[in-house]
Amino acid sequence: MTASDFTPQGTITRLTPADLGASSKAVQENLERQAFRGWPNEAGFDGLTEHRGPVELKVKGTIPAWAAGSLYRTGPGQGEVEGTKSNTFYISHWFDGLAHTHRFDIVAEENANGEQAVRVYYSSRRQSEERAADIRATGSLRSITFAQRRDPCIGLFAKFTSVFSRQKPPPNVAVTVRANMPSFEARTDGHRAANVVLGTDATHMCEIDPDTMEPIEITKQTKFHPDLKGPLSAAHGEVDPETGDYFNYNLDVGKQPVYRVFRVSAATGKTDILAVIPYKAAYIHSFFLTRNYVVLYVPVAHFALKGFKIVLENNLKDAIKPFDPTETCRWFVIDRWHGKGVVAEFASPARFFFHTVNAFEEDDEKGGGTGSVICEVVDYPNRHIIDGFYYDVLLNRNDKAAQFWTAASATIADGDKDDKDDKNAQELQRHQQQQQLFSRLARYRLRKDAFTSTRTTATTTTEKTSDPTGHSTSPPAPELVTETPAPHAGELPVINPRFRGRRHRYAYLAVTRARSTLFDAIAKVDMDAPGGGEVLLWEGPLGHTPGEAIFVPRPRPRPDPGPVGETTGIDRTSETNGEGKGGTEQIDDEDDGVLLSVVLDGANKTSYLLCLDAKTMIELGKAECEFAVAFGLHGCHVPTA
Repeated sequence: MTASDFTPQGTITRLTPADLGASSKAVQENLERQAFRGWPNEAGFDGLTEHRGPVELKVKGTIPAWAAGSLYRTGPGQGEVEGTKSNTFYISHWFDGLAHTHRFDIVAEENANGEQAVRVYYSSRRQSEERAADIRATGSLRSITFAQRRDPCIGLFAKFTSVFSRQKPPPNVAVTVRANMPSFEARTDGHRAANVVLGTDATHMCEIDPDTMEPIEITKQTKFHPDLKGPLSAAHGEVDPETGDYFNYNLDVGKQPVYRVFRVSAATGKTDILAVIPYKAAYIHSFFLTRNYVVLYVPVAHFALKGFKIVLENNLKDAIKPFDPTETCRWFVIDRWHGKGVVAEFASPARFFFHTVNAFEEDDEKGGGTGSVICEVVDYPNRHIIDGFYYDVLLNRNDKAAQFWTAASATIADGDKDDKDDKNAQELQRHQQQQQLFSRLARYRLRKDAFTSTRTTATTTTEKTSDPTGHSTSPPAPELVTETPAPHAGELPVINPRFRGRRHRYAYLAVTRARSTLFDAIAKVDMDAPGGGEVLLWEGPLGHTPGEAIFVPRPRPRPDPGPVGETTGIDRTSETNGEGKGGTEQIDDEDDGVLLSVVLDGANKTSYLLCLDAKTMIELGKAECEFAVAFGLHGCHVPTA
């Protein structure tokens, strides 16, 4: 099929902050009529198959030849295991679904007419076969999970001893996928990634073969450094796009929980611990990285009993203390280059988050100041969202989705009882109530003039105003610069990867308008637009559920980033216009690329790889599968060398 024969199925809507009231009203109506009942997405969760392939897909429309490469996707696959001693075993929470990794190979070839043509091939591999076999043999999940509901037939002692069993099944590493990790062996000859590593919220990493996706080895962060012995970490480590260095934290729980923030050098493989921070143990899925700083944002998701309750509950969710809106989030700013450790702390009202978006540094607009660190995050006013990812809710088993969303709808409807004669007041109240259920895209400013010079080592030191662990009891608050609330924003945020750590303008997110129990559209948010962001929204036909949209930039020469602080010993330039020192790439080019998203056609129980123009959100083409592909969590695109 030629590009001229391709007919896009989706629609594009432009939204401004002025449309937020109408958008919120539409969400409320969808909740009240339980619109999700008419949105089929079961095929993305149930009856999933493995295709070791490669299977050639039918391409319709155009996928640019410059987007050639391998798109890796990973996430939960099977949510149930048949053939156990007590029939079928059901995994409770989507995040605990058995790991399943996918690859779409986009191959550019020259046809008989000398024109560039693109072919797409699909392969997949299950990563947790041993874990599935252990479930069949024992009828249970015998290791710590994210949110598996407890079996009332299993006593506390049996649960406790299973955690320390010497014959535990391998961990389920099913959240992120990263290519070309430092300290891992090069496995290919260059036509794909040198290595591919899967990650999760534990310190486990699963290296897979870049070609076959077969698991090679599961390792821990002690591979990098012997002091990184804690059990928890961020599923989303960060990589400096200029040096290739890898950053993350390691959380050791116990009598005094400790975060160790570290860097793995891409050039040498050496690991440096940048800061040792004694603080409350919490669930932290991601963090921020700028050219000069690591920013660890600790949400109100603190583990009870200093983390020991994880062992008692055998999962992370139930080990977290009940949400307390009087608590505060804590921000730790860590120096990357000069061994200063924690150079600043900030505190903000209670929130929860999964995903950061980007972070960068900029000069003060009016001059005369020391500049700021800008941090962008998708956050929530509570942890209600976690319950929405139980399989019973996603699949509406036993009417659980109806119960979950009906309760949400009632909360909003109750808020509409007052001021019935004031339409504007009703819309504002409805919007405020919805923000208790959904996310927002927020941009925070951390001013550098609040940074302190008293912290001179990699270990947090005591100040005059500090608690016994050495933390300030009255840290300054970050400034909320802009926010784009749902339903104009959503989850699984991505940006042009060339702008990581640099000032940028656009974010792309999977959003829900309560039409589906998962997502129902993809949004491009202009965060620099007045009033909190303008949005271009792509939505497919009824029952077409998109996943995370991966940004593939049009190839262009990389800008000169300027001096690197590790070698020069000086701060790298702050950024005011999207350029590094000596940079040549203009911010106007930021959305020059395509988005790749795996979309489920729920009615036909098939999936397709969707290609959108990242500038206009217009459909360019797609590659169709004759089967359903599991809803994944995250992915990465590895360009053809």
